[in-house]
Amino acid sequence: MSFRGLLLGLFVVPVVVGGYFLTQAATADGTPQCDGIIEEYGDQERSGPMKPGETCDLYDFADGRSAGTRTYEQQRKAQDADAGRDYWTGGLWLAYGVAGLTVVTAHLGLKRRRA
Repeated sequence: MSFRGLLLGLFVVPVVVGGYFLTQAATADGTPQCDGIIEEYGDQERSGPMKPGETCDLYDFADGRSAGTRTYEQQRKAQDADAGRDYWTGGLWLAYGVAGLTVVTAHLGLKRRRA
Protein backbone atom coordinates (compact mmCIF):
# COMPACT_ATOMS: atom_id res chain seq x y z
CA MET A 1 0.00 0.00 0.00
CA SER A 2 1.35 3.39 -0.92
CA PHE A 3 1.69 6.32 1.43
CA ARG A 4 -0.95 8.18 -0.57
CA GLY A 5 -3.40 5.30 -0.16
CA LEU A 6 -2.74 5.19 3.57
CA LEU A 7 -3.38 8.91 3.96
CA LEU A 8 -6.55 8.74 1.89
CA GLY A 9 -7.76 5.78 3.96
CA LEU A 10 -7.08 7.65 7.20
CA PHE A 11 -9.22 10.57 6.06
CA VAL A 12 -12.02 8.40 4.67
CA VAL A 13 -12.69 7.05 8.19
CA PRO A 14 -13.75 10.47 9.61
CA VAL A 15 -15.96 11.03 6.55
CA VAL A 16 -17.75 7.73 7.22
CA VAL A 17 -18.07 8.45 10.95
CA GLY A 18 -19.42 11.93 10.23
CA GLY A 19 -21.92 10.52 7.75
CA TYR A 20 -23.06 7.99 10.36
CA PHE A 21 -23.67 10.68 13.00
CA LEU A 22 -25.49 12.91 10.51
CA THR A 23 -27.79 10.12 9.34
CA GLN A 24 -28.51 9.13 12.95
CA ALA A 25 -29.56 12.70 13.74
CA ALA A 26 -31.52 13.15 10.52
CA THR A 27 -33.48 9.91 10.82
CA ALA A 28 -34.45 10.37 14.47
CA ASP A 29 -38.20 10.87 14.65
CA GLY A 30 -39.82 13.07 17.26
CA THR A 31 -41.30 10.23 19.30
CA PRO A 32 -39.47 9.81 22.62
CA GLN A 33 -37.96 6.35 23.02
CA CYS A 34 -37.49 4.87 26.47
CA ASP A 35 -34.45 2.62 26.65
CA GLY A 36 -35.33 1.73 30.21
CA ILE A 37 -38.70 0.59 31.52
CA ILE A 38 -42.10 2.23 31.10
CA GLU A 39 -44.39 1.18 33.88
CA GLU A 40 -47.91 0.86 32.57
CA TYR A 41 -51.11 0.16 34.40
CA GLY A 42 -50.86 -2.80 36.72
CA ASP A 43 -47.72 -4.87 36.63
CA GLN A 44 -46.98 -4.48 32.92
CA GLU A 45 -43.60 -3.09 31.90
CA ARG A 46 -42.26 -2.32 28.45
CA SER A 47 -39.56 -0.41 26.57
CA GLY A 48 -39.83 1.57 23.36
CA PRO A 49 -41.86 4.54 22.20
CA MET A 50 -43.50 6.62 24.89
CA LYS A 51 -46.95 8.15 24.95
CA PRO A 52 -47.78 11.51 26.56
CA GLY A 53 -48.20 11.16 30.31
CA GLU A 54 -45.88 8.15 30.65
CA THR A 55 -42.75 8.04 32.76
CA CYS A 56 -39.57 6.26 31.77
CA ASP A 57 -37.49 4.58 34.47
CA LEU A 58 -33.91 5.02 33.25
CA TYR A 59 -32.84 1.58 34.33
CA ASP A 60 -29.14 0.74 34.08
CA PHE A 61 -29.12 -2.86 32.93
CA ALA A 62 -25.37 -3.23 33.58
CA ASP A 63 -25.52 -2.80 37.35
CA GLY A 64 -29.25 -3.41 37.91
CA ARG A 65 -30.06 -0.02 39.41
CA SER A 66 -32.39 2.80 38.52
CA ALA A 67 -30.66 5.90 37.16
CA GLY A 68 -33.72 8.12 37.67
CA THR A 69 -36.91 8.80 35.78
CA ARG A 70 -37.96 11.07 32.92
CA THR A 71 -41.37 12.22 31.86
CA TYR A 72 -42.47 12.21 28.22
CA GLU A 73 -41.49 15.88 27.78
CA GLN A 74 -38.14 15.45 29.53
CA GLN A 75 -37.28 12.46 27.34
CA ARG A 76 -38.29 14.34 24.19
CA LYS A 77 -36.08 17.30 25.15
CA ALA A 78 -33.17 14.99 25.98
CA GLN A 79 -33.48 13.25 22.60
CA ASP A 80 -33.69 16.61 20.79
CA ALA A 81 -30.49 17.69 22.57
CA ASP A 82 -28.82 14.41 21.57
CA ALA A 83 -29.84 14.93 17.94
CA GLY A 84 -28.39 18.46 18.00
CA ARG A 85 -25.17 17.12 19.46
CA ASP A 86 -25.07 14.43 16.77
CA TYR A 87 -25.44 17.09 14.05
CA TRP A 88 -22.47 19.04 15.44
CA THR A 89 -20.34 15.94 15.99
CA GLY A 90 -21.14 14.56 12.55
CA GLY A 91 -20.50 17.91 10.89
CA LEU A 92 -17.12 18.27 12.57
CA TRP A 93 -16.03 14.72 11.68
CA LEU A 94 -17.21 15.18 8.11
CA ALA A 95 -15.50 18.57 7.73
CA TYR A 96 -12.26 17.18 9.16
CA GLY A 97 -12.31 14.21 6.80
CA VAL A 98 -13.18 16.25 3.71
CA ALA A 99 -10.52 18.85 4.55
CA GLY A 100 -7.94 16.11 4.99
CA LEU A 101 -8.92 14.41 1.74
CA THR A 102 -8.77 17.75 -0.06
CA VAL A 103 -5.32 18.58 1.29
CA VAL A 104 -3.91 15.13 0.54
CA THR A 105 -5.28 14.97 -2.99
CA ALA A 106 -4.35 18.59 -3.80
CA HIS A 107 -0.87 18.29 -2.31
CA LEU A 108 -0.10 15.00 -3.99
CA GLY A 109 -1.64 16.23 -7.21
CA LEU A 110 0.66 19.27 -7.28
CA LYS A 111 3.75 17.15 -6.77
CA ARG A 112 2.78 14.89 -9.63
CA ARG A 113 2.32 17.80 -12.03
CA ARG A 114 5.78 19.16 -11.26
CA ALA A 115 7.56 15.88 -11.90
